[in-house]
Amino acid sequence: MKTIKYLTAIAIMIASFGVIKAQNYNPIINYNLNGTPTNGIKIKTNIPFTNSQGMPTIIIEGYNYFDGKPIGLLFNWYIYENGFINHSISSFGAYTPEVKLSNENGKVVIFINDRKYFNRFSVRGFATGISETAAWFSGWSVADEALSGTSTTTLPYKNAVGELNFPSGVIKSNGNIGIGTINPQNKLDVNGTVHAKEVKVDMAGWADFVFQKDYELAALEEVEKHIQEKGHLPNIPSAKEVIDNGLSLGESQKLLLQKIEELTLYVIEQNKEIKQLKEKQKS
Repeated sequence: MKTIKYLTAIAIMIASFGVIKAQNYNPIINYNLNGTPTNGIKIKTNIPFTNSQGMPTIIIEGYNYFDGKPIGLLFNWYIYENGFINHSISSFGAYTPEVKLSNENGKVVIFINDRKYFNRFSVRGFATGISETAAWFSGWSVADEALSGTSTTTLPYKNAVGELNFPSGVIKSNGNIGIGTINPQNKLDVNGTVHAKEVKVDMAGWADFVFQKDYELAALEEVEKHIQEKGHLPNIPSAKEVIDNGLSLGESQKLLLQKIEELTLYVIEQNKEIKQLKEKQKS
């Protein structure tokens, strides 16, 4: 009786192990090319492009010889209404190529849109709980072919070398950084105070054109009229414009210098007039 119980326990353990192992597929396929791909690396899976089936996790690990960097890519997706949703990619290596998903002939295709010399990697996967079968993770192939499917989407990077979300900001996959904001529209958006020892701004031009001989200096009467009507100097943005649109540091410095140079010319003219009046008084 003990022997039967013992054998039954072993059978259960083996069966359980088989179920667990069936959820992890390692490796699914290995890849290496002692050369440079012409189109990119197309991984042809046997995962069906079917709505509401499967939420696989795919891991690609290896070596990017061209750049001398380790490859570590992990990504997921779900298919709904004939499209990829809730999809993203993370890099735990130092290689962040553009990776696309596509539907080719009813099967999911993984396309690494990169052409690096002597790349090599292993692909493994995990899936459980939504109608997946072991057949999905066997019989894969890799080819140097252009992408030609439908419902194609590019996986967004969401980690420190792609997109990183943290409590007070974000680093986006397009290179934009937000501090105090999660939707940066520029290379650096800061919702707060910036403290620096120095800020250097590259300029396309400067305000010394004021001192050119053909520069038309407005009469002071015209400047006075503009101030009375508009409430600010000519060519200087109004308070409302600055509040609504912000202030470009470089352009602002250029405009301020322009006004200082114009003011200098006014002072020079007035100085000449004062000297002329003094000469008349002496005579």
